[in-house]
Amino acid sequence: MSQTTADIYDALAPHYREYAEKKSAYLSAVDHFILENIPEGASSLLDVGAGDGIRGMSIASQKGIAHTVLCDLSSEMVSRCRELNPTEVWQAAAEALPETNLRFDVITCLWNVLGHLGGRAERIKSLQGMGNLLAENGVIFFDVNNRYNAPAYGLFKVMARVVMETLLPDERRGDASFDWKIKEKVFPAMGHLFTPGEIEGIIHAAGLRVKNRVSVDYTTGKYSQSPFRGQLLYLVGK
Repeated sequence: MSQTTADIYDALAPHYREYAEKKSAYLSAVDHFILENIPEGASSLLDVGAGDGIRGMSIASQKGIAHTVLCDLSSEMVSRCRELNPTEVWQAAAEALPETNLRFDVITCLWNVLGHLGGRAERIKSLQGMGNLLAENGVIFFDVNNRYNAPAYGLFKVMARVVMETLLPDERRGDASFDWKIKEKVFPAMGHLFTPGEIEGIIHAAGLRVKNRVSVDYTTGKYSQSPFRGQLLYLVGK
């Protein structure tokens, strides 16, 4: 029987922090962008796909946000989140957020969480759910893997992809299988690589609008305004 995303993250949980530290340049750059763009006076934060919860809690702490909710599907990740004593922990999929009267000034959904969902419909549903949980003037931050990331895939391959998607668009080309390798362990996984047009179409279909977008180099953490120079990091709102 094939592994679910929850199964994979349950197995990855004991090694997650070590893996994250290897990507610290990128993750720190994303977090810095978020910290620079969180609205003044924000008092509540929801982290969807929170992993072990450390990033969400750190962002909240640095901005003085007292009400923090961490959400993840993996039982092992949820257990680690609870050890950090946030306001609440939800065990839920990104596309099945619980109904609640709570509204959040800030929602984060980081490290290609949307790319691990089942398809376009689930990605739209996930962003719609986050939008429904936004407070007035609230904002959502998320990053996704970029199919047009020239530093990662090479300019020639990216240009070929642009031509192919222009002539024969098919979002399924973005589906990929890969292995996470940590010490002697190998964790098979699947994910989706988005084109800028694809993810921005999903944002629009979810009833949200792009307020800012930058590319972030996955190796160095360097920012760029070009959609071809890194992973895609978005600030969106209603």
